Amino acid sequence: MKNKFNSSGVSKFSITWRRLIHKPITSIFRLSLKYKIKLLRNDFKPNNKPTIFAATHVFYDDIPIVCCSVNQNAYLLLGVEGTENTPCFIERFALYLNGVILVNRGDKESRFTSIQKTTNILNNNGNVLMFPEGAWNFSPNQIIQNLNWGVIRLAEQASANIIPIAVDIVCDNYCVIIGEKFDYSKYDTRQKAIEGLQDEMACLAWELMEMKPIVKRESLTDNYWLEHIKTQYVKMPLKDQAKEESYMFRPKGEVNLGELLADMFGIKYKSMASDYETHKRIERLIDNWTKPIKISK
Repeated sequence: MKNKFNSSGVSKFSITWRRLIHKPITSIFRLSLKYKIKLLRNDFKPNNKPTIFAATHVFYDDIPIVCCSVNQNAYLLLGVEGTENTPCFIERFALYLNGVILVNRGDKESRFTSIQKTTNILNNNGNVLMFPEGAWNFSPNQIIQNLNWGVIRLAEQASANIIPIAVDIVCDNYCVIIGEKFDYSKYDTRQKAIEGLQDEMACLAWELMEMKPIVKRESLTDNYWLEHIKTQYVKMPLKDQAKEESYMFRPKGEVNLGELLADMFGIKYKSMASDYETHKRIERLIDNWTKPIKISK
């Protein structure tokens, strides 16, 4: 008799029954949300293939919002810290019902196991929701962080769809745009494919940004971004924000301008969450360094 379990321990039955209870699960998720969800556009046309939903990661409640917006069940690839930062029993219960692939992002063996589970779910025609930036985006000026090309590898191995998604808070609404299927097959390397997906996700995120009200720069306080982060990630302590920043995907050998200038001026580079004052000092160095040079006639 054929084993009803794949090697990851996720049964085909569990994939099937989670599809059947998807709508009740979204009703549970909505109980914990502060604002209404507005699905502004859904360009995805299901084609009976397994699907990886690749979403931007910009605020605390984006996981249940994306789960509610996609019209089908998708197992969530979730860092173990995500469960620790979810004190609400309703949310934890809904996550369990939805289906979760837990991963310790700081542990190589745990990452490998999560890849196996994800691959097996896709090979059994299940869907997966992941946030390929690897962590929340705390940047004040980067629309989307670098993406790990592992999402491309997973899709290739299972012949799965990749669907880019952008989510943000706009005028006290949770706004979502679900893009068209991303065609990774037209790229000759995974690196080029992940850059293409990053561009697609950034374009969707920019659409949402353009819907926000215009704010004059002079009206912003020195600590405006820190206050913004406290609003977006209200349930996350600063120490956890610093840890979260450490999980952001960085291509090998990449050094940002802040790290370079900090080294030049003998400053120990600090993330915004771990040491806000030092981070602001580095930001001022960047501003001075990148100011246009005035050439006198």
